[in-house]
Amino acid sequence: MNAYKKRMTQVALALCCLLFSSCIGEDLSGCAETRTQLRVSFSTDTQEEIPGKGPHNVTLYLFDREGYCCELHEFRLEDLEDETLLETGMPAGEYTFVAWVNKDDPYFDVPVFDGYPQVHPRKEAAVLYLDIPQNSIVDYQLPDLFHGALEGQEIGTDGNRVRIPLVLDTNRLSFSVEGLESNADTYEFEVRDNNGAYTFDNGFDACTPFSYMARAAFTGTGGKAGLDASMTILRLAGDRSPAFTFRNRTTGKTLYPSSPAQETNLVRLIQKAYRNSTVDFDRKHRFEITLKYNAQMEAAVSVDGWSVVQDDGDLRP
Repeated sequence: MNAYKKRMTQVALALCCLLFSSCIGEDLSGCAETRTQLRVSFSTDTQEEIPGKGPHNVTLYLFDREGYCCELHEFRLEDLEDETLLETGMPAGEYTFVAWVNKDDPYFDVPVFDGYPQVHPRKEAAVLYLDIPQNSIVDYQLPDLFHGALEGQEIGTDGNRVRIPLVLDTNRLSFSVEGLESNADTYEFEVRDNNGAYTFDNGFDACTPFSYMARAAFTGTGGKAGLDASMTILRLAGDRSPAFTFRNRTTGKTLYPSSPAQETNLVRLIQKAYRNSTVDFDRKHRFEITLKYNAQMEAAVSVDGWSVVQDDGDLRP
């Protein structure tokens, strides 16, 4: 009987050592009692239907009260309205959540996190960069980039619900041209800006100017010939000055602006079209821009069907 008890004691000690060793390592994922479940979801507030259907790739950062990144989660959503169940090994306390949705390679990068988890960057040092080609021309469609942040979120017992508001950081521009004679030339629309870098508060960071470019050629024949293009650009804001031009790429001739007096600041063009209301660039992200030329090759501009009046005249639909 004593031998049996001794043997059982040895087995029990061995099991305890095994369980204890399983809790020592890079993380505590093997110790269920130390993990806290979070129910993470997102909300959006826009004037238009957002591209909610995915899949969407989410990178979620948790920062402690000192501003250091203590956890990073990556997951996929089929719909932005879906709720995701995550486990965190962080103790109860107050945290800041930052989310980037669709910051996929090769479009975007956050270099300060290249060494994670060996290093834990501070939130104030983190910047997301657009990967700008060496020729400084972005002539391809960017994915729909969202930023989200939630400060002062308490993590306690299981079942914590974390709802993070998202802002869409991309804009869809649709261009159409009327009044030009159909030909075999190639044309291009350009928006030049320096909006390719963002802090983790979604503020603009230092960035060398570069160009978004969309090319077009006439389709159809005769009076039905059309000249249309579209592009995706990053954030617009009321105090920004992105420069808009339209040219014949084949001949090199600039067709817009067609006179020195014409507005080339894209933000101001949009604001002039919507002069009777404030444009919230965090909630409106799609703009249809039409250039209509007369016989003298003078261009009239409209945005979303509203004419851009170069003077202080009335708004004309």
